[in-house]
Amino acid sequence: MIIALFSFALFLFAVAAIQLAFSTDAQAYERKAEKPAIVLAAFGTTEVPALPAILNVEKRVRAAFPDYDVHIAFTSNQIRETWHQRATDDAFKKANPDIPEEIYGVKNALTTLADIQEQGFRLIMVQSLHFADGEEYTDLANLVKALAGYNTMKPVLKPFPWLGLGVPALGTGDGQPAYIDAAVKALEPYVTEAVKADSNLVFMGHGNENLTQKIYSKLEAALRKAYKNDNIYIGAVEAKPHADGIIEEIKKNPNAPKNILVAPLMLVAGDHARNDMSGPHPESWTSQFTAAGFNATPKLQGLGEMDSWADLFVNHLKAIEPGLKEQQAKDLKAEAAAKK
Repeated sequence: MIIALFSFALFLFAVAAIQLAFSTDAQAYERKAEKPAIVLAAFGTTEVPALPAILNVEKRVRAAFPDYDVHIAFTSNQIRETWHQRATDDAFKKANPDIPEEIYGVKNALTTLADIQEQGFRLIMVQSLHFADGEEYTDLANLVKALAGYNTMKPVLKPFPWLGLGVPALGTGDGQPAYIDAAVKALEPYVTEAVKADSNLVFMGHGNENLTQKIYSKLEAALRKAYKNDNIYIGAVEAKPHADGIIEEIKKNPNAPKNILVAPLMLVAGDHARNDMSGPHPESWTSQFTAAGFNATPKLQGLGEMDSWADLFVNHLKAIEPGLKEQQAKDLKAEAAAKK
C-alpha cells in the first residue's frame, strides 16, 4: 500500500512538472544565463600519435574563447567505437597516460549537442575541423541546419535557438579565395622546409571520388604563385592525381629536384598518412616515389599540429559568433518585453 501511494505521488509530481513546463506563465520560460559552448567536429583518428593535432586545435580554441565550454566530437562511428572499447582496456590506458578522458568517451555531433542542450538553453557554435566541403562536412551541415530549424509551438522552448556552424578550413564549394589565401600562409613552413632540402613538395589530400576536386588544384596554383615555386604538387587518396600521376608531372620538368618531401594535407597524420602515404608496402606513395628514382622523405605531421592551421578554425568561429550573439540578444530582449 505504501509503495502504491509513493508511486502515485511520484506520478502526480511528474504531471505537475510537465504542466509547469508547458504553462502559459511567462515565469516558467525564463532562460537562465548559461555558458555558451563550442563543439569541434572532426572525422577522428584511432592513431595515438595523431591525436595531438586535434588536441592542439582544441587548445587554441579554448585560448581564443575562454568563456566557452569546448567539446570534441568524432563523426566516424568506427573510430568512436574503437575509443569506447579502449576505455575499458586498462593496459592500453596505462601505456598511454596522456590521452584525455574526453577522447575515450567521445560522441558524435548529435549526441554531443543533445548533452549540451540538456544542460539549458545556450549559444552553441559547431566548428567543422574538416579540410573542405566533402561528404563529412555536408552531413554535419545538414545536421546543424535541421537542429537550428527545429521549431516549437512556443518559440521560447526551441531547443537550439542560437546554433551556428563554422565552415571547413578552405570554406565551402570549391573554396573561397580568402580562406585559400589563409591556408597558403599557414602552409609556409612546409614550403620553406622543402626549399631548404632542395625537394619537391607533395601533399597527399583525402579527396572524394563523388565530389569535385577543384579545391585541390586551386590551392596548388595558389601555393605555386605565392611562393614562386612550381615544385609543389597536391594529390589525393580517393581522387586523381594519385602518386603515379604526380610522378609523371614531376618528370616533365627536367630541372625538378631529385628529392620529394611528402606530407598529409589532412588534419591528422592518421591511418592514411601512416599507411597510404608512408607505409612500407609497394603501393604507398613513399614507396612509389622511391621506385621512380626519387629520394622520398615522409613528414608525419597533421595540419592541426600547427598553430597557424588551428587558427584557421579559430577565425571561422570568430566569423559566426557576432551573428549568433546578435540574435541571442534580440530574442532575450523580446522575451523580456513580453513579460512586462
